[in-house]
Amino acid sequence: MRKPISTPNFTRRRLLGTGAAGLAASSLGACATSGADDDSEDVSVGDDAENPFGVDPSAPLDVVIFDGGFGNEYAVQHQELYNEKFPDAEISHLATQQISETQQPRFAQGEPADVIDNSGAQEIPIDSLINDGELAELTPLLDAPSIDDPNVTVRDTLRPGSLAKGTFNGKVYGLNYAFSAWTIWYDDKLFTDHGWTAPTTWEEMLDLCPAIQAEGIAPWVYTGVHPVYLYDMFLMLTGRHGGVDVLKAIDNLEPDAWSQESVGLAAEAMYKLWEDGYILEGSPGLDHIQSQTAFNERQAAFIPVGSWLPNEQKGIAPDDFEYAPIGVPYLEGSRQPGLISAGGEEPFIVPQKAANKPGAYEYLRIMLSKEGAQIFGDTVSAATVVEGVKLDNLAAKLTDELVSNPDDLFQPQFRFWYSKMDEEVRPALGALMSGESTPDEFVDRMQTIADETAADDSIEHFTHGA
Repeated sequence: MRKPISTPNFTRRRLLGTGAAGLAASSLGACATSGADDDSEDVSVGDDAENPFGVDPSAPLDVVIFDGGFGNEYAVQHQELYNEKFPDAEISHLATQQISETQQPRFAQGEPADVIDNSGAQEIPIDSLINDGELAELTPLLDAPSIDDPNVTVRDTLRPGSLAKGTFNGKVYGLNYAFSAWTIWYDDKLFTDHGWTAPTTWEEMLDLCPAIQAEGIAPWVYTGVHPVYLYDMFLMLTGRHGGVDVLKAIDNLEPDAWSQESVGLAAEAMYKLWEDGYILEGSPGLDHIQSQTAFNERQAAFIPVGSWLPNEQKGIAPDDFEYAPIGVPYLEGSRQPGLISAGGEEPFIVPQKAANKPGAYEYLRIMLSKEGAQIFGDTVSAATVVEGVKLDNLAAKLTDELVSNPDDLFQPQFRFWYSKMDEEVRPALGALMSGESTPDEFVDRMQTIADETAADDSIEHFTHGA
């Protein structure tokens, strides 16, 4: 059995460079400073469809799961499937929300886990791991025969758009397992009881807000402590107005991309929610559970969250609560009103120096079988990136309908490509929604950090291409 590895009490802030200058500098230098060996064993696809990666049946497997909105029960069942195939393999299972705190030191020591669900508030920035050569490419996994049909590759079993978020300049480094959509949620029972119709346009939403307030309910609540929950609301408001090319220009760090008209209009629209008093008092200080609980208590009518919301709140929401999702209501004159941020979420990575890289690929291949995907869907009431899995949960079905048109799906990537921009846009959005900065100040702030990122030759730059 692999010996346990000590994990110093490093927080994400200390490790990723927003704390004291001296420690930040050393921590950034050590983001993945094991110095991934160029001669680290690569895995190729063999002729044995049952064991295409040549897994050693007795080799231990070290798995780390983010214990967040999806929990970790599904992963326990996936590991049971792995042990059915390799009964002599001892599996180490860690379920935690402290991904960076527990795993960053292991990368630094050159002894990372084999498979990591790199998600949550403490996810390790994937751009840093890629720049430091710490991640294995997942091409062997995608090119391998699928478990359900050896004549079909794993890649060809995935839903369109599934690999976009984990692809960097044409190379796949992250398997985003859940097929999620960032939507606006409302309680259909609340709306039915009051005779309200879920809005399609931003103007319809604003017209509805006074009626909601008249019932003693705030129109909106959001997660102020984690402004990342505002990302896709803002970006889809932008992209629906200007079209997907506006968002691609932002991702590609094109000059003046943040100065486009659609960006400013989206910023003004979200600022107006605060200006007109349509946000639940105290929202800037609420974490995700507190804001979601306020929503479940029907203190607010709308909340921007990903499609894991019903599962995360299943122990808190009233029995008669009826989750229903809509796309971000679009502004007048929008060019692409159906655009929605959807695709792969919940990124699984395989470290380049994983001790059991063949086992890691096989574990992911099991996850991408129909049985593995159905386990996930049944356990957490959400879709995976595997096509053809049937869901009984109504909220999951409604979300699935929203993402049924591949032409309307786009996931903005800059926050995954550039952690420096990610660290700036979160507080910037928080300040915008709380009235601490104006729309013009927000746009200027983001254009400045985009320009600095574009000029930074020390990092790799990524593009969507044509």
